[in-house]
Amino acid sequence: MFDKIYYLKANPDVAAAGLDPLAHFCEFGWKESRHPSANFDVDWYRTTHLDHAGAEINPLVHYVTVGRAMGLEIRPVSDPAAQLVRDSGVFDAAYYIEQYPDVAATGADPLDHYLRHGAMEGRNPSAMFDTRYYLDNNPDIARLDINPLVHFCAQGWKELRNPSRWFDIWWYWSTHLDPSLESTNPLGHYQTVGRLKELDTRPSDRLSQLAGSGHRHVAATPVKRVCLFAGYDRDGIVDDYVIAYVRELSRHADVYYFADSDMRPGELDKLEAFTKGTWAMRHGQYDFGSYSQLAAKVGWEVIAGYDELLLVNDSCYLLRELDDVFARMDGKACDWWGLQATKGIVATSRKPSNRFQQPIPMEAVRSSLLQNFERDYQYDFHIGSYFVAYRRPVIDDPEFRRLLDSVVPQDSKKNLILKYEVGFTRHLIARGYAFETFVGSLYPFHPIFTNWYFRLLDEGFPLLKRYLLSENHYAIPGLHDWAERIRHKIPEMDAEIIQNNLDRVVDPERLYRNLHIGSERLIDDAPPPEELLDDEAFLAADQTSPKYGDWWAFPVCAFTGVFSGNERAVFEQVKNDPLIHKIVLTRDKPIDVDGVNVEVLPLEGPLGQHRLMRAGNIFIKHSPTRNLVYPVASSLHNIINLWHGIPFKRIGYVSADMQDRLDRIALEHARCRAVISSSKIDTLAMATAFYPLPYSEVWNTGLPRNDFILRKFALLPADMQEQAARLQAMLQGRRLVLFMPTFRNAQEDAYYRFSGEEIEFLRDWLRRNNAVLGIREHMADSARVYGQQLGALDTLDLSDDAFPNVEVLYRASSALVTDYSSSFIDYMLTGKPAVSFAYDYDSYLGVERGAFYDLEFVFPGPVCRTFPQLRDALDALFAPPASMDLARTEWKRQLFFDQIDDQSSARVVARVKQLTDCGGTGKPLIINGFQA
Repeated sequence: MFDKIYYLKANPDVAAAGLDPLAHFCEFGWKESRHPSANFDVDWYRTTHLDHAGAEINPLVHYVTVGRAMGLEIRPVSDPAAQLVRDSGVFDAAYYIEQYPDVAATGADPLDHYLRHGAMEGRNPSAMFDTRYYLDNNPDIARLDINPLVHFCAQGWKELRNPSRWFDIWWYWSTHLDPSLESTNPLGHYQTVGRLKELDTRPSDRLSQLAGSGHRHVAATPVKRVCLFAGYDRDGIVDDYVIAYVRELSRHADVYYFADSDMRPGELDKLEAFTKGTWAMRHGQYDFGSYSQLAAKVGWEVIAGYDELLLVNDSCYLLRELDDVFARMDGKACDWWGLQATKGIVATSRKPSNRFQQPIPMEAVRSSLLQNFERDYQYDFHIGSYFVAYRRPVIDDPEFRRLLDSVVPQDSKKNLILKYEVGFTRHLIARGYAFETFVGSLYPFHPIFTNWYFRLLDEGFPLLKRYLLSENHYAIPGLHDWAERIRHKIPEMDAEIIQNNLDRVVDPERLYRNLHIGSERLIDDAPPPEELLDDEAFLAADQTSPKYGDWWAFPVCAFTGVFSGNERAVFEQVKNDPLIHKIVLTRDKPIDVDGVNVEVLPLEGPLGQHRLMRAGNIFIKHSPTRNLVYPVASSLHNIINLWHGIPFKRIGYVSADMQDRLDRIALEHARCRAVISSSKIDTLAMATAFYPLPYSEVWNTGLPRNDFILRKFALLPADMQEQAARLQAMLQGRRLVLFMPTFRNAQEDAYYRFSGEEIEFLRDWLRRNNAVLGIREHMADSARVYGQQLGALDTLDLSDDAFPNVEVLYRASSALVTDYSSSFIDYMLTGKPAVSFAYDYDSYLGVERGAFYDLEFVFPGPVCRTFPQLRDALDALFAPPASMDLARTEWKRQLFFDQIDDQSSARVVARVKQLTDCGGTGKPLIINGFQA
């Protein structure tokens, strides 16, 4: 029972001292927890058998004299947990001893140490099992106080819980083992076999795909498709919506149908005219089980004769024909494609990487994000398997065929999703097969089951997932009007065939509850009031009035009463859309606009109030209070602040002259659902100016009114063309020099006073350059000092009253003179010269307002502090610019414009529709502590 060689090797201090090992053990060793042999655990023996006998009994002596005759154990009896780990092959004793020499020094069994102490101390049992990583990513296991390695060996690997960031269970399992069998722990296989063979333990993280890569169909040659269609029906019938779906698919593919259910006699006959073969049998393997069975029945040799293999199931209702889908995808290069991509499953919905709020272009996903997805603990990016197509490179891949042939029943829906829906996507991406999607962006979490679905329809998405209506598992409010919302986008949609199926297969009480979340009491609309409501009555009526997301209200400018700028541009973008009810709310000036489904009403009138209370989306350019007059509840409406320019001067919350009223300003801003910007740097400025509005609600769409600068003249609204013609007549062939000063708080006391000599210079300069000065003072300016001072120069009155649309002036002008007006930023789009006359630079920018940017740094021309400097700048104004000046101006322009096109209005409209479809109307009552 005493092993001399073991004792000296385990206790090198005893060997070094030249002591007799047995004598040392008997006198000191057993008291110091030194074991007499590898099989005799003195501590365990004392604790188990000698607690009652006191501490002075030598365990080895006791065993030799008493214990052996009594049949006492000398080491722990076989632990089932330890045996499980040993049998799994996942524990690496050599690694453990090498990594933790303190354990080796005790002579303790490495596995025993890990099970008793190591896991709690955060030690790792092998290079491929990270104890803390496993517990951090599986908090349910951490809460149960279960040894992580034991859990992994018992069930964790079967639940596809990864042991470390370096080892992916399903990847290794499906790549190197038989994915249909659960007889071998993949990590154990790697420890005993795979490591020696240097098998990959996870996909490469270099997975970006180049745009346009992948297989292309032969041009001008019809694409030959085969479709494996998976069905299920609890009542054993082929529903009308399935017949309609299969009929449409048969126009584009040879269809084979398999139902994972027993079918009533004659039911499969309903599909005979549209299919090449039909089968029905309950197998319990869900859709991928049917796909697998169909592949076996049809035969890979037959499937290989087609250009594309479609896998489609009956979980969706067909809303429109599929011609556009196939036409668009046939023109794309890829090895496989689906209708849309999803990032996340229910179990991973709260992961930060799955909580992005806006669609991400698929080009960015393929080029930049695929490798990031590999860093997730649970890989959850996938192409929707309810409609997916594989082309010849994939069809001919033996590994793809092997995976589809190996589908077996799963114990959990999560495993089904991870192994097959997610697993096939990951497998193909990892093997380098280029993919595409019909929908051009990766939408936020599970878009087919949220309000994002209604935005997918705008991209041509042809299907409706039944689960969205029957289960509504994400509790999307207000789905009761699903048919109307879809019909707005797809007028030909057959709602009756869908409703008939829902009525048959979904419990009516549950269906009603799911469709009416957040709208248990639908509001009855009230007629317009006969008299104008006061604020108290308006507030009460607003609370009880229905809100329509397709009613868009456009109050005119609160200062000038004209309908121009960003709000006019957005109106022009949608004026002929019959599905949007446009309401232009006027003040003291008549407004004449055309369009379809348009009303022009006085803001301060009973009918105007009535429409405003029902408008789901309201567009303003100043503050809600100034533009809307009434106490419109921002919790019930989407108030979109389009503002009136790209600010150079500080505005709102960061304006130097507003610091004594910050709470009031913050309350105004909190009422806005969103504000727009023109570039990344402008987004930062607007986010600070509109605090507490979140940065995410500053939309970098570009300013809609700038569309009128960049758009072809023939496409401008008729009134703008008329204004342009009138201006040209006024110019009489002369150059137009715009003078556009900004607003000053002190009004007439703050504006520059030109001397007689300076006015004479300006007169002579205008004559020499065949130019005329056009004056447009700020909309809020009431002094009109410059118009009076410079009237002797035969200037043109270009005020809002005469020319409501400043973009007409930009287009017709030859140059701009301003001070700090942000007009210079918009004017950069014209490429024409500009001069800043900053005579009060220090007082205005240092005291009155402040600026977001250094004027010298961002202004596209000379900045003049004195009139002599202005005189020199004017004399050089029309000289050809040097190439360096052109490059400098272009760089400055790029600071403020991320998109230089005439599509800013379209981008704003798209964001508003997206907001309405996905977020409804109204906003949270509290934002960063401020009540909206």
